[in-house]
This record gives sequence, C-alpha cells and structure tokens, in this order.
Amino acid sequence: MRAFYYFLIGIILFYIDTAIALVIPMQISGKEIIFVPHLTIMYILIISVYRGFSVALILSTVLGLITDLYYGSFYGLYLFGYILLVVIMDFFFKVFYRDHTMLFTIVLLSTLVLEIYVAVIYSVLGLVQFNLFEFVIFRMIPTLILNLILLIILYPLITKFLKKIQLKIDSERS
Repeated sequence: MRAFYYFLIGIILFYIDTAIALVIPMQISGKEIIFVPHLTIMYILIISVYRGFSVALILSTVLGLITDLYYGSFYGLYLFGYILLVVIMDFFFKVFYRDHTMLFTIVLLSTLVLEIYVAVIYSVLGLVQFNLFEFVIFRMIPTLILNLILLIILYPLITKFLKKIQLKIDSERS
C-alpha cells in the first residue's frame, strides 16, 4: 500500500508540473522566458534520500516512462535522465545524509543538470537550436528560481507525508 502512495504522489506532481508549465509562460520584448517546473524529479530525489535507492529507482523508471510518453518527442530521454540522477544522488548524498542545506543544493543542481541534459540531447538530435547565452538567461535562471520556490513548498509537505506514512506503518506493526 505504501508503494501505491509513493506512486500516486508522483503522478499528482507530474500533472502539477504540466499545469504549472502551461500557466506561467512569459514574454519580454519578444523573447520567451521559459519556466520549467521539475516537481517530479525533485520528489524522486527526496524519496531516494528518505526512503532508499530501490524505491527511487522504481519511481524514476515508471515516472520517466510516463514523462517520455506524455511529452513524446524522444522516448527514453527522461527515463534515463531520472535514473541517472537517482544513481548520482544515491552515490554522492551518503556523505551529507539528511543535511537540509545540501539536500536543497543537490536537488536544485540536479534539476539544472536535467535541463542541460535535455537541451544537449535535443541539440545533438537537431530538434532545437542551442544558444548558450539565451539558454542560461531565458531558461536556466527562471527554471532555477521557479524550482527553488517549488522546492521550498514541496520539501516540508513531502517530509511530513513520509513521516506520516512511516508512523502509520510502525503503528500497524505493533
């Protein structure tokens, strides 16, 4: 039942990602400023710290497939990106176990790595024109700001949810 809750929260966050992306496009003097929310990968990375590598790996596989199927321009892109970020998070975060500052920093850096990874793959495939200056100014910085705000909102909710689920399971075992 616990796995169902993890998956359900991931699906809800995926749809919130999509809704936020549709609601907040901006244009300033003809240039489009792109805000890309990454609630799903932030959730998966938090799960990898608080619940373990195997749970996060399963969630990253399922939610990566769903993301690839939904956005559908290149299959496997988000699947491999999510899995790669979970493996990196598991490998490096053992040193900073549950340090909130480092968790915030690493999760935000991971969202930027995912953005760069997607942009590079799309550029290599010729699906987008890549201009580094415009990418940083009109996509990376707004994405970083948006995801920082979302992480500040998401983190307490997810940790409270995880503690509630753990307490519920512990009380059922007694």
